[in-house]
Formats: sequence, structure tokens, C-alpha cells
Amino acid sequence: MLTIRKRGELYHVRGTVRVGNKTIKVPERSTGFRKSSDAKEYVGRLEKEIVDSVLRPEESRNQSIKFDDCLKAYMNEKTISIPNFITIKVLIRHFEGVPVSEIPQKWNVFCAAKDDIKEGTLNRYASQLNAILNFAKDRLNITPQLIKRKPVNDAIVFLLPEGVKEKLLSCYSRKTRPIFITLAYQGFRESECLHLDWKDIHLKEKMIVIRTSKNGETRIVPMHPKVWWVMARKWIKAGKPTTGAVFLTIYGKPYRDGRKLGGGGTLMKVHHTALKKLKEQYGIDIKMRIHDWRHDWASRMVMAGVDLLTVQKLGGWKSLEMVKRYATFSSKHEIDAINKI
Repeated sequence: MLTIRKRGELYHVRGTVRVGNKTIKVPERSTGFRKSSDAKEYVGRLEKEIVDSVLRPEESRNQSIKFDDCLKAYMNEKTISIPNFITIKVLIRHFEGVPVSEIPQKWNVFCAAKDDIKEGTLNRYASQLNAILNFAKDRLNITPQLIKRKPVNDAIVFLLPEGVKEKLLSCYSRKTRPIFITLAYQGFRESECLHLDWKDIHLKEKMIVIRTSKNGETRIVPMHPKVWWVMARKWIKAGKPTTGAVFLTIYGKPYRDGRKLGGGGTLMKVHHTALKKLKEQYGIDIKMRIHDWRHDWASRMVMAGVDLLTVQKLGGWKSLEMVKRYATFSSKHEIDAINKI
């Protein structure tokens, strides 16, 4: 039989369920409820689901369990980061009420509706959807068909070729160029850059405070001289404000978070236009994502002799392992230097 006990604020369930001559063991898990009445109701449903999983065919089981059930089990026991929570909100809009057996077909509809966004973004949704289904596989006794990730066509640019950086920056429109100069010389994520507020720009101290970091931690970084001039000009032109968004759209509105909208990056079209202009004016044809400005910044920092811990701190990476991939550029830079004599 199944029993419940309180651990911390939540009730947990464990035990066995006997169906005919079979005994199904249920490892201890959280019910997600604080009240014993709610926990007992959950246990009753769980026991019924286990009995059904033994007595009913697999296809029928996958038809009766919906995405909502899988998501509830997942969120009851998992700690959800802010970026993953934003991705889940998009999935809910498209998969709410969909039986597990119909998720692959619904995924095709989802992709068709998102045909204007990058493969990498679609893969982020696929990975999160698979994580939810995989987690519910044992919890709800289902056999889901996982979503296949799409091949990514755009190679990651870790370091722009010599001389390309300034040429590409000159190809952005006058309105958006300050944004990309900030990305190129500060190594910020796109969302961090677009949501800068004047209260976090300290021109006198030449420092910038990042409050919208991906890992949820605030960091303070020195301002690059090129970025200081950009910020100083914008600040004077804006009337020397003390608060408000630093970067505004052509409509004079703050940028919205593209992740919350369920699409690609906010500046994607602007960036592609600049790459096209780079090819037309300079004959340079490169495939590059906006996020690759961050890779280029980190690679150049390492090549300049900055230690990895400092790069990690300035760039806001949570793990040093993420920064170690740039170490290879340090050794290549040293080899090129020694070969010049």
C-alpha cells in the first residue's frame, strides 16, 4: 500500500501497489502538496494510474496522460531556472491538454508556427520538452516518443578574423550600432545589454551594473573606453537621465525580452542586415550569431593574457568549465607570436 509522510513543508509518498500477482514498487517522491487532504487525493490518483498502467495497453496509457500531467510531475520535483521557466511558458501555450501520444504531431505544428526562428532556438524547446517527458516516463509509467533535435546550420564563431570586427560594427545602423559596440567590447548577453538601465550606468566611476544576468546574480564590470564614449554621448543626448532604459527601439520603447515572446533574438533582423552589408561592401561573407560577439570578446580577453577566473567573473559565467573552451585561443595566439620571429 502507499503511505504518506511529511518532509519539510511537503508530503511525500512511497510504498507498493499490488495489481493481480504483480507488485509495483513506488520509490519515495514528493506529492507537491502541503495539506494532507490534497496529498491523499494525489495518492489516490497515483494508485489508479499505476493500476491502469498494468491493466491497460501502452497506447491507451499514452493517450490518457496529457502534457499537463507530465509538466506537473516535473515541476513538483525539479528546481526550474528562469530561462527554463520562460521556455516552459511557451510550451504550455502550445501543448496544454495534448495527450502524450499526440505530442510528436503537435511538435510539427509548433515548428511550422515558428519557421522564422533559428534551429538552435527550436532545439532549446525540444530539449526542455524531452526533459519533461523523460522525467514523467517513470513517474507516470508512460512511453513517450521523444522529439528529435534539428541540425544547426550556423557554426559558432569563437573569434572573428583579423580586421573584420570594426568593419562589421560599421555595418550596423546608426541607431543600433551602440548596442553592438557594447556587445563587442563588454561581452554581455543580448538580454543583459538590451535591458540596461541608466541607474546602472556609472559614467564617473566607469562601471556598469548587470542586474538581469542569466544565472540570476548581479555583477559589476568596468566599462570599456569605447563603450564609455557611447554611453556618454547617449546620456547627454537623452537629457542626462538618472533612470530608464538605455537602449530604445525605433518607436522609443524599451526592448522586450525575445525569450518571453517565444521567438528569436530581438535584434536578429538588424544583425542579418549588417552581415549582408558586410558582404556587399567588403566582400566578407561570414555566418555569425549575435551571441558570437560574446564568444569573440572572451577569446580576445584570453589572447590578451587575462586569466580565466577574471574572464568568468566579468562575463558572468556560473561555471569555470564554460570558460575553459576559450583557453585554446591563448595557446594558438602564443604559437602565432613565436612563429613571427
